[in-house]
Amino acid sequence: MQSPTPAGEFPQRAFFLIGRTANQEDKLKKSLFMIVALLVAMAAVASEDWRGQQRLSGILVDKKTGAPVAGAKLKLRIEKGSHGGPDVVSDKNGKWAVLGLAAANWDIDIEAPGYVVKQVGPVGLMIGQTMPTMKIEMEPQAASEPSAAEPAHEEVKIGGTAVSKEIADAVEAGNNFLQAGKFKEAVTEFEKAYPTLSGNVSLKFALARAYYGAGDLKKAIVLLDEVYKADPANTQNATLLANMLLEDGQLEAGKKIIDTLPAGSVDINSLLNAGILLLNKKQSAAAMEYFTKAISIAPARWEGYYYRGRAYIESGKKKLSKPDFEKVIELAPASTPEVKEVKEYLEYLKTAK
Repeated sequence: MQSPTPAGEFPQRAFFLIGRTANQEDKLKKSLFMIVALLVAMAAVASEDWRGQQRLSGILVDKKTGAPVAGAKLKLRIEKGSHGGPDVVSDKNGKWAVLGLAAANWDIDIEAPGYVVKQVGPVGLMIGQTMPTMKIEMEPQAASEPSAAEPAHEEVKIGGTAVSKEIADAVEAGNNFLQAGKFKEAVTEFEKAYPTLSGNVSLKFALARAYYGAGDLKKAIVLLDEVYKADPANTQNATLLANMLLEDGQLEAGKKIIDTLPAGSVDINSLLNAGILLLNKKQSAAAMEYFTKAISIAPARWEGYYYRGRAYIESGKKKLSKPDFEKVIELAPASTPEVKEVKEYLEYLKTAK
């Protein structure tokens, strides 16, 4: 039986932290909703659509002899929603390949005559990633088989762990509530399964999402931190954790993660959040470094120029704010409240000594 698996994307929620007008808050939240959704692209595939542009391939061999295992049936199932996915059969050389998979986590169930059923996964596929060919060893069945008269027992597994039907049902119910945006109900269901599946990274991620959606930021951080430590190289999880830490006001912890991310994977909103917190702490020079990095990553975004201009003012370098504020006027929609604000300040600078 294909196992239910915790869903894996975070809800779209803004992270900007300093006080602003209601229009500013709404504007930045809308922008950040889109960014958070992009960060979880690996998991954010529609439950009814497993198709995409990624490829998986492998070769099956006998664990004892190394000989190819031909004619094996491989069932690839996406780890969310209705668990859709294709089936494929290994060729005479034990090779198989599938093109057209979504960027997500995948489970693979393998059945071959004379071999023990093999379960592989979750296998993570990311957008643009080229996965190497997987070598999978198949265990030959023992000579003695159970009696044909012995009743078959349906086995439910989640992430390779056998669980009771009640636990599997709780995970499935949690997924459904999560997708419906009923976060408190999702927490209740996932917490039923967590003691049994506390080592399951996907469940940790899903429960963290449920906690976050239910407004329990600190519990969400605890679980996401465990997910991050299990795979520090996963920039998606690192960025999400950094943003949550910054939202919680944990500036140093958030900065520590941001500063270890590869340059090409740093999210502009993480940089803006860190800079804003530093600005609030009257550390304008340090804040300017983060705003400058944000501008270098996204020079067509007006926010970095706006906050760096404010940092110049806070540090007493009012004249230096002029070029940044002029870029705000150039890049931001005319209806943006900050445009009116910087126009008024630029007029002030004309007369200021």
